[in-house]
Amino acid sequence: MRIALCAWESLHSIAVGGLAVHVTELAAGLERAGHEVHVFTRRGPLQQAYERIYGVHYHRVAHALHQDFVAEILDLNRAMINAVWQTEDYLRAEFDVVHCHDWLTASAGEWAKKGRNRKFILTMHSTDYGRNGNNFYEGRCRQIRDLEWRGSYEAAKIITVSAALGEELAWIYQVPREKMTVIYNGVSYHHFDGPFDPGPLKMQIGIGPWEPMVLFSGRMTQQKGPDILMETLPELRGANPKARYVFMGDGDMRWRLQQRAKELRVDEICRFVGHRTGQGLVEMFQAADVVAVPSRNEPFGLVILEAWSAGKPVVATNHGGPNEFVWHGVTGLKTAPKVPELTGSMAELLSDWDRARWMGQNGRAAVERAFTWDRIAAETLNVYRS
Repeated sequence: MRIALCAWESLHSIAVGGLAVHVTELAAGLERAGHEVHVFTRRGPLQQAYERIYGVHYHRVAHALHQDFVAEILDLNRAMINAVWQTEDYLRAEFDVVHCHDWLTASAGEWAKKGRNRKFILTMHSTDYGRNGNNFYEGRCRQIRDLEWRGSYEAAKIITVSAALGEELAWIYQVPREKMTVIYNGVSYHHFDGPFDPGPLKMQIGIGPWEPMVLFSGRMTQQKGPDILMETLPELRGANPKARYVFMGDGDMRWRLQQRAKELRVDEICRFVGHRTGQGLVEMFQAADVVAVPSRNEPFGLVILEAWSAGKPVVATNHGGPNEFVWHGVTGLKTAPKVPELTGSMAELLSDWDRARWMGQNGRAAVERAFTWDRIAAETLNVYRS
């Protein structure tokens, strides 16, 4: 098949979050399966317009910048669909499928369908409602929801990263359930292999080599719930005085969290290390002892697969995707994203390191068995062919 993937980000253009990993790894998996894969994405500073990387064709498009983010995204979509048409004309061949990701590129898929009758597949990784911590806001958020609805309506098939997200789409946008297929995210677990001494890294961020390290990894937003974890720390400090809590990521809540840590008098056990990618991210997971995922709304939770790849247990929200694939008491603990419940689960795991290590080993076995990118690519191809 000849496949066009349209995405706002990738690891070989501009990378922002988990979507970049998903698109890049899916493209590589589809290419390994013997297909011709073209990724249409944003063009970053000093980047070439075209490059072939590991067999995948990357087309980086330039677009106009706007103060209005939605207007900017629509301009990006126009640039993308023009690049898709130019590529078809150059190859003198048609794309069998145009696969877009989230509202950020859904318009390009709609125009591919209406302009040249191409098959439009849409993967939804989250909703505006979920990204705003289960709230319906007006203004720009309303515009984004309109684009989410339109993309969901126009797509031939929709892939969701969890059954919970599918139910959210059915509720908010009345998407027929028979139109949706659940395909979980994958992870390249081998990136987390190899010997690693956590001591130097922990000392670099002000943690003793033998002090237990709890890691939060994600955007500092209401959706991801870092504020819930922060509120547990006064009690958790009493339960395990030596434990240290590392907040990895950036977002609009970071400054407030740092101020709140001072108000709660737990700032001496907190570390804010900012956004990390690549090997820096891998090493943070390798250094951690427990990974906390307290999201209010979590469509999937790629951070869980990253934790398991490093052999680390999770204390994860029971809201959304994690409730479907975290095996409570075996690969981690599931809990409501509320302060009392999260405090109890964290204290339970921090008090039994043998059990925590056993859960981490089980998590590693789970990603090796069920969350490979080749498997995700094969399931995606089934949707293309349906």
